[in-house]
Amino acid sequence: MIQPEPDDQAQPPGQIHLVGGVNFSTWPDLKWARGNTHTKALEASFVEWSASAPVSVEGVLRDDRQGIDLVASVPRGIPKHEWALLLGDALHNFRSAFDALAWGMAHFNDAQPSKPKSIYFPICNDQKQWNDAVKSWVGELDPEFQHRLHVLQPFNYLPPGMLSLLRMLHDLDIQDKHKDFLTVSADMNGLSLDGAFFKYEDADVVATPRLEMRTDVKFGDGVVLGTLHAGANIETLGRMILRPVMQVQLTWEGQTFDVGSMLTQFVTETRRHLDILMHGLAPLDDGEGEWLPLDVESLPS
Repeated sequence: MIQPEPDDQAQPPGQIHLVGGVNFSTWPDLKWARGNTHTKALEASFVEWSASAPVSVEGVLRDDRQGIDLVASVPRGIPKHEWALLLGDALHNFRSAFDALAWGMAHFNDAQPSKPKSIYFPICNDQKQWNDAVKSWVGELDPEFQHRLHVLQPFNYLPPGMLSLLRMLHDLDIQDKHKDFLTVSADMNGLSLDGAFFKYEDADVVATPRLEMRTDVKFGDGVVLGTLHAGANIETLGRMILRPVMQVQLTWEGQTFDVGSMLTQFVTETRRHLDILMHGLAPLDDGEGEWLPLDVESLPS
């Protein structure tokens, strides 16, 4: 975790608390809530798919009788397009919540911004981008709102080039809305090989079994995921059926992400960002006043 540097813009005295339905629009909270709904729908779809057509891995004795191939069995197609749509809807609503909040800030207390078409939630990777946002429309905001927007900009707490949650959320939303569907799939996240699955034809042979999993294949029906090399001739002890641990994955910019973990982070962190924007940072003597961004981690390649 990386702690943000102290903000060079002094915190204005007297915080403004934005409360949906009282002195502020409920739209940001509604958009966030709808994103959370889509997140749960994706989780439910994955659980239903897993339960209705359990994926398995079957051990198949190789022709040379010196190993067992681990072959995937997917009795029902993977609904990757449905998952991609649900993921895109979740991300879009999380991102839209920030634009809705920026719009509300610009119109707070019946303010009339001079450039309403320029209003959006800025995500700045450097000081120049922030200065451009200030010149565009942010400079017309109440100083406290400017401070809140500024303190959450990625360049304040991340080294150059490091992925921020806000930037990832924005870029994924742009891809889903304007370019192409998100690349979502199901893949194996774990496989237990506990137990005895074979015996050596020659009881006196000395050999050490070796498991070799393939990294160049995509999980799918009939795909050989790996091989258990026995080192000598063997015979199987009945049918070998394994239940792998599965997960939904997103492939993006050459990296692979566990969608379940990623969405959990998006739900938590977007809510925390929105709370800071609506109420300000907690006092420094409050244990919750220190803000540390949550890392977005990709799976090992």
